[in-house]
Amino acid sequence: MSVSKFLFGENTPLLSFDKFSQDYNLLVKNEFIMGKENLPISLTTLSDITIDQEKKESAILNSIYLKSITGNTDSEAMKPFLEQSLALSEISPAIHIKRNLQGKIISIEQKEKLTADWELWKEKRLKSVFTEEKEQIRFISNYTNGLKNFDQNFKRNLQYILLLPEIYSVIFPPNKHFTFLYSHSQLNSRLVEGMEYQYQMKLVKLDEENDILSLELHATLNNKEELNRRFLNKIYAAHPEFSLTDFGFTIEIKYVFQKSTSKIISAKLDFSEKLHDHLSYSICINMHELNE
Repeated sequence: MSVSKFLFGENTPLLSFDKFSQDYNLLVKNEFIMGKENLPISLTTLSDITIDQEKKESAILNSIYLKSITGNTDSEAMKPFLEQSLALSEISPAIHIKRNLQGKIISIEQKEKLTADWELWKEKRLKSVFTEEKEQIRFISNYTNGLKNFDQNFKRNLQYILLLPEIYSVIFPPNKHFTFLYSHSQLNSRLVEGMEYQYQMKLVKLDEENDILSLELHATLNNKEELNRRFLNKIYAAHPEFSLTDFGFTIEIKYVFQKSTSKIISAKLDFSEKLHDHLSYSICINMHELNE
């Protein structure tokens, strides 16, 4: 072994790649806690999806198809939002992605189809989902801008972070400087306008048995000092009944893979951010194979 490999480790494949097509259940539960006297607000969706994979030379090609989606909420105020969200899922039920052999997204493919889907939905469904003209104008503007920044927004979506992991190789022997399996990532706060989390996913557990690989990752927040200076210190100064020790940010992901194909057997993502016990947002995403 060379000196550099001894000191810094060597990039070791965790999984092999093969073609597959697999159906999944995707259960997503969002929960807001807003005030000590208020009950938590929850919103849940259940989707049936299909993930296809092919390997072409030095790239992984994935397609994600939304076959059906349902949802429910116990909040009357959230029901119109849920109904609109379910309707919006109809716009582009298929997304095609190219990734490198570490799993990092290179590009979103067939973007012209995304635009065509949007134009068709706008013509056929817009007025039935948004009945007020002002709502229609606002939504058209927001969705059009979203298409322009689709690649960036896609990479910040927690569901797609779970579906398209960057975990196909690891530095071995282990080295504390090379335990991050995901590239630097960004995520907008749901609680503080303009606040952006910068983080990486760190490997904390790895188990292997026959053709099954299980691993767990936790997020490390890279810009905590900046968040304190620009946002959090001001918030807690205005609310002295709380303090910086009440703040929380976590992302934890667990996977079970088929080693020979890199197919996900099951996966779970837990995300939480809180300013204090009475103001928080969390999302839990569970993914399981559907067997025929």
